[in-house]
Amino acid sequence: MFKLIKEAEENPSNLLDSYRQQNIIMQKMRMLHTAFDGIKLNHWNDTDRELPDILAGSICEFEGRLFATNENIKLHDSVPLGADKEDLRFIKLVIVRDADNKDNDYLRAEIAGGYSSTVSDGFPSYDYENRGFYVKDENNIIKEKYLRLSMKYDANLGGYVEKKYWNINDFQRKGVTLKRKTVTFEAGEHEFNFPDDVNSITIHITSGGGGGYYGIGFNAGTLPKEGGDSQIILNNEIITTCKGGGIGKKIGSGAFDYTGGKGGTASGYGKLINGNDALGISGAVFSNNTTLASGGNGGNGSSTGVTSAGGGSGSAAIADITRGMLKGSSAIKIVVGAGGTGGLYNGKTDGENGQDGSAVIEYMQK
Repeated sequence: MFKLIKEAEENPSNLLDSYRQQNIIMQKMRMLHTAFDGIKLNHWNDTDRELPDILAGSICEFEGRLFATNENIKLHDSVPLGADKEDLRFIKLVIVRDADNKDNDYLRAEIAGGYSSTVSDGFPSYDYENRGFYVKDENNIIKEKYLRLSMKYDANLGGYVEKKYWNINDFQRKGVTLKRKTVTFEAGEHEFNFPDDVNSITIHITSGGGGGYYGIGFNAGTLPKEGGDSQIILNNEIITTCKGGGIGKKIGSGAFDYTGGKGGTASGYGKLINGNDALGISGAVFSNNTTLASGGNGGNGSSTGVTSAGGGSGSAAIADITRGMLKGSSAIKIVVGAGGTGGLYNGKTDGENGQDGSAVIEYMQK
């Protein structure tokens, strides 16, 4: 739990102790400007699927008072997994008040649920007076505070993914309730105009999966194609490239020595996610993908050929774009790669097409 850091007395009986207490508070306050507003977390990288712990030494401002913990706090996820399951997870601090002595107040850390389709439904509005995302009871008394963090629980991906720290710039206008909005793009070239009342957006993007091979061992047919690349372009400059998935390759001297296509690689700006390699005849499933953008699986190789090979998956990226990066422009160009076509022989031993990539832009707006 988080215990209150007591402030120095207004009329101290011991000046030296009062100065020491003031120095402790000042040192703790510096931590409020660190990445997680004073909270230290583990298990917060892109590949770690574990639920984070709050680490000893963390501090938190609550109603203008400072609280701290000197022990690790293990969080427990008790959000039910029903048919209408809440897929988002938030960390909230619940205050336990002592009616007789407010210096004995403490905070308890809990996990709360929400829906990725409408973040605002599970997340409180920003309280500018108290400088935080607070929930109040029917008597307008604050009972809990949400940290500016979110993560998504996905059993298919092995746990907690899309761990995100929300940009406070998205919540800086008093009296305005902001809601999460998304725009989705399919394969092709697109332009997105940066909204006038938005400070930052996040682009999730995947590339196309490679096509599957026709049945090798027959007379030569039409080769499969690699998945199309996806790109983010600002001011006519490519800042992020997600290469499409590869096709099967010959690896030995034998007539049937082929291996599955390689996964695409991502480069440039943002959180970069490489694709998955195909194993044998099966097209690669893009299991590395932790973005909001779907697609990018490789196409299966022909199941009726003497031997064949699946296509590799595309790659992906998550890029945060601020208004300042546009340099006065308003348009962002998004290129989404299509899936590679499968290899063709005679209609009976054709490979399957790779999946198209996609892009999702998310932002907070009233």
